[in-house]
Amino acid sequence: MNVRPSIALELISSSASVLFANGHTTHRMIQDIRSLGSALGYKVNTHTAWSQVTIRAEPIESVAATGGALQSMVEIVEVMPAGVDMNKVSRTLKLIDQVREGVLAPETAVQELKTIAAMTSVSNSRFIIMAGLGAAALAIIFGATDALTLLLTLLVACLGAGLRRLLAKHARNVFSQPLAAAFVAGGMGAIIQKYQLCSSVQYIEICPCMILVPGAHIISGSIDVARGRIELGVARLGYSGLTILMICLGLIAGLTIGGESLAPMVSVNKVPLGVDVIAAGVAVAAFGTFFALPWTAIWIPVLIGMSAHAIRWGVMDAGNGVVMGAAIACCFTGLVATPLAHKFKLPFAALAFASVVSMMPGVFLFKISSALYTIYEQGEKSGALLLASVAANLMTSTLICLAIAFGLIVPKLTIDRYFYKEL
Repeated sequence: MNVRPSIALELISSSASVLFANGHTTHRMIQDIRSLGSALGYKVNTHTAWSQVTIRAEPIESVAATGGALQSMVEIVEVMPAGVDMNKVSRTLKLIDQVREGVLAPETAVQELKTIAAMTSVSNSRFIIMAGLGAAALAIIFGATDALTLLLTLLVACLGAGLRRLLAKHARNVFSQPLAAAFVAGGMGAIIQKYQLCSSVQYIEICPCMILVPGAHIISGSIDVARGRIELGVARLGYSGLTILMICLGLIAGLTIGGESLAPMVSVNKVPLGVDVIAAGVAVAAFGTFFALPWTAIWIPVLIGMSAHAIRWGVMDAGNGVVMGAAIACCFTGLVATPLAHKFKLPFAALAFASVVSMMPGVFLFKISSALYTIYEQGEKSGALLLASVAANLMTSTLICLAIAFGLIVPKLTIDRYFYKEL
């Protein structure tokens, strides 16, 4: 393909920017960009860092033989992988395939990429409503059954989602949205707790915060570390950790200003399998919305997530613990989501996390943060039981995170290695 060097470089760098910024896993992004460069007549090397992607394109011999440019080209693209938009990734990958197949001219592809990059996410109404439904679904999975608890959880999550959308237009700091939404959950929870409007207050405080957890970035960072991209992987995990810290700070700040602490968990009845699986499907659909997955494709993670949750439920019902249940369910998810991510051109991390969101140990993390604040307030008067609670919750959340990470990543790396040839 004889393409002007400037057009080739612009198409390559723009594609890399859109994919990197919107949740495509690093390894697949590099492979897709290399494939695009090869189709345009260039050997492309890509170096990724947290805040930029460096593209180096060198013409191959076939280009030189037809009068192409002989000099190599270098472009540094300033971009951060802080977003997740499955629709943009899918559209960009389809565009790359069209260029490779000769269906779409590179000049036209450049213009279409600008349109894709400028696309807005899902509508505010869909985002807010699905945030409320997702939080309520998680409350059902955790054991809430009374209508008042579910309604209040939905309303608090909707308020937080509305504030997130407002801040997205006016605040540039990436941590402001989770901090503010968690503060709303803490403040509203404190009010409900103070006036005893509901007995199951902890669900109302925690579940709207659970939908803020940056699981897709945790998975992407873990994959980067597993593939040896330590610098970028640690940066992704650091970003995820800071986001979780902001969520915890917002929740505790809201509760503290309201004069309350995290409400104790009330005893609940075990949720039946059918209800549990349906609730998991609703939670998955909510995260599909957060990740801008079109309605026409939402069934993919929903079916994976419902099946994985049924497997987890069965493993735990057989007498195994929550860690073993998460590990086996996530292994199934990794085996199924990897080929589907390739087939439907979706970012694996977002697809996988949306499918296993209900297994994330957010509850334990919020309990840890609340207990630590109580220890700070009580000082030396803190009892051994409180310290033991922190240690137990910390160990549980760590083991669940490891189970999820290994359960998803090992099948993915294995399938990629043996079934999807690297270029």
